[in-house]
Amino acid sequence: MDPLLGLLQLSDSGFPSGAYTLSHGLETLAADGAVRSADDIAALLRVSLLDRLARADLVVLLAVHGAADLADVIDHDRRLSTVKLPSDERIASQRVGRRLAIESSRLVTDPLLTRYVDAVEHGQTPGNAAAAAGLAMRAFGVPARQAAIGAAWSHANGICAAAVRLGLIGHGGAQRILREAAQAIVESVERAHATDPRRLSPSAPQLEIALARHETASAHLFAT
Repeated sequence: MDPLLGLLQLSDSGFPSGAYTLSHGLETLAADGAVRSADDIAALLRVSLLDRLARADLVVLLAVHGAADLADVIDHDRRLSTVKLPSDERIASQRVGRRLAIESSRLVTDPLLTRYVDAVEHGQTPGNAAAAAGLAMRAFGVPARQAAIGAAWSHANGICAAAVRLGLIGHGGAQRILREAAQAIVESVERAHATDPRRLSPSAPQLEIALARHETASAHLFAT
C-alpha cells in the first residue's frame, strides 16, 4: 500500500485514538484570558511545536521508528514519561497511545507492534502516544520523516480544532493558522532529528503550568 495512505489514515481525526480530545493546555489559557485571538493561538502553536514536541515527543517517535527491538522501544517510551510533568498529560498520552497501538495492530501484521501492545497491556511500558505512533507509522510503511511531519501536523490540527470548539476562532481561521504553521511543523521535525533521544528537554513553563492547573479545574471539555 502507498505509504501516503497509511499516513493519512493514522493522522485523520476519525482514527479512534482519542487524540482529538486534547487541548494541550489551550482550554486553561483561554479560560484565563491569556489566549484570545488567532495570533495568540498561532503563537501558542509555535511554542508547543518547537519547545515541546521537537524536544521530546517527536524525538521519541523518530527513535522508536528506527528501534532495533522492543527493549529499545520501552526505553524510549519510559524516558518520555519522565519529562511529562503534569499527570493529566501523562495519563492522556498513555490513553491515546494504547488505543493507537491496539487499533493499528488490528489493521496490520507487525511483530514488534504486536509485542508492544502486549507490553503495554501488561504494564511493562507506559504506552505513550509518540512511541505508539512511531511503531504504527513504521508498520504502515510510512518513512520516519513523513511520520514525524504527520504527527506534528496532527498536533497542530488538534490545537486548532480545540480553538474552534472553544469559540476562539472559526473554521476558516483554523485553516489559515494551520497553513501558516507549515514552517514551524517542518522546523520541529528538523530539531527533533538533531536531538539525542537520551536528552529529552521540553521547555514551555506557561504551557506546563496550564496543563497542571487543568487537572483541578471544576469543569472542562478536554482531557488536557
